[in-house]
Parts: sequence; structure tokens; C-alpha cells
Amino acid sequence: MIPTESTASMTISAFAGASRLSLKALRLYGELGLLPPERVDPDSGYRYYSPRQLPQARLIGLLRQLDLSLSGIRAVLDAPADQQPDMIWGHWTAAEAQHVQRRELARYVLRTLKGEPPMTQHFDVQQRFVPAQQVAAVSRRLREHELPAFIEQQLEELSGQLTAAGATAAGAPFVVYHGQVNDDNDGPVEVCMPYSGHLTPTGNLTLREEPAHHEAYVTLTKAQFDFPGILDAYDAACAHAVAHGQCGALSPREVYPHAWDGLNDTDPAGDVAWPFVPQPG
Repeated sequence: MIPTESTASMTISAFAGASRLSLKALRLYGELGLLPPERVDPDSGYRYYSPRQLPQARLIGLLRQLDLSLSGIRAVLDAPADQQPDMIWGHWTAAEAQHVQRRELARYVLRTLKGEPPMTQHFDVQQRFVPAQQVAAVSRRLREHELPAFIEQQLEELSGQLTAAGATAAGAPFVVYHGQVNDDNDGPVEVCMPYSGHLTPTGNLTLREEPAHHEAYVTLTKAQFDFPGILDAYDAACAHAVAHGQCGALSPREVYPHAWDGLNDTDPAGDVAWPFVPQPG
């Protein structure tokens, strides 16, 4: 049988030219099982590909241009054909959201570098006195991408532990940021649930008293909690605290008096609060 265009094997160099993938990329994709050669000569070790592999090679190249990770590409290739478009669209939607977030963060940084006034005038900053309260707390060091799931999980688990012990929630839960949380800093972050009744610390759960304090706070809608827009709310609360007193030993926090999942983007969702010691008199 005379080899035809659709059946003839192609050397790795020929396949690289036809697929527009580099030799290095082809070797890597072969080692990872994303695009193994059709056959490898047992004596010479030369790799040979089939023209039938070109569509998959080109797809892998395009997905890499969309910044899909190699594990993400593996997931797409392993998925049923009818699910692959939704997976790729989901990746692109997430990438667009990340781009918007970075653009807003860049604007925030540029305002800071230019010495422009912060966007604090959009917020109605108030202050309140918070009495001492007993809290059940879980603290952890983590990165920004881990934060939403951690908060949601711990609030649910803390609520369950209170119920199981016969204790009751005695105030809105809050999350204390003892340090910055981003790609380079990992907090720590402390999820706290005020309670009354008897509760025994187990595992990572700690029980402590949150001291009485004054705090400047800004109430935000659910949509306003999105990063980096929330940074302006922190700036506003901090500026108010500094103008009316001195920042003390307590760290800034977010207070969540409402069930998050049941809220619309325009609903008041919680507060960004900055503890401070008021000026005498």
C-alpha cells in the first residue's frame, strides 16, 4: 500500500512545521500525554506523528494562547466533545473578570502614585462602640484565591458547632485581617462568631474575648465587596479613624450581618470596619 497524505507518518520536524508548535513543545506535550507521537522508532528513538493528529495539536496551541494551564488543557481534552466549548468559555469568562479586576487595581495604584485624593467621598463613614464579646474563632494563613471559600466554609462550620453544643450566636460574624492577603502575603485571617452559652474548643477552634472598642465603618452592598473596589472602603474607614482618634492594637475587619447567598448585588451586605481609640474629650 502506498502511503497517502492522510496515512503517511510525519517526522517531528515536519509535524512541528505543520502544527506551528515548537520541537520543545511537542516533546513536552508528548511526555505529559497531551499529544504523544503515533509511534517511536525503537532503534533510533525518532518520533513520528500522523496527519490525523494535526487538529488536536492546533487546538492545544490555541488553548495555550488563551493561557490555559497544561492541566486545564488536559481536562478539556479528556472531556466529552459536547462539554469542551462550555469549559473553554468558562475559562475565558474567568480571564475577562480577572482582567477587569487588574485594571481597577491599576487605577487604584495610579491614583496613589499621583497623589490624587482617594475615592473616599463616595462612602458614608460612621462610627460605633462595640462592647466586649466572646467569640469562637478559626485562624489561618492563606492566599487571596483561597479566601472566599475559606470564609464561607468556616462560617458554616462555626454555626454548626454552636448548634451542636447548644450555644447560640450573639452577634454578626466578622472576619479579622491581621495582615494583607494577596499573592505575596498570607494574613493571617481570623473568622469569628460571637456566641453565648457553653462551647468547648476542638481542633483549630479557639475561644477568646474580643475587647470592647470603637470603630469607623462603611456599609457596602454585595457588589461593593469585590476587590479591588473594596480598598477604597478600607481607605475611607481608616481615614475617618485617624481623623477622629488613633488606630489601636485591633486589626481591620469585615462584618457580615446578613446571609450572603440570599443577597442581590445591590443589597446591603456588611461593613468594612476599622477599630480606633477616640481622641479624649
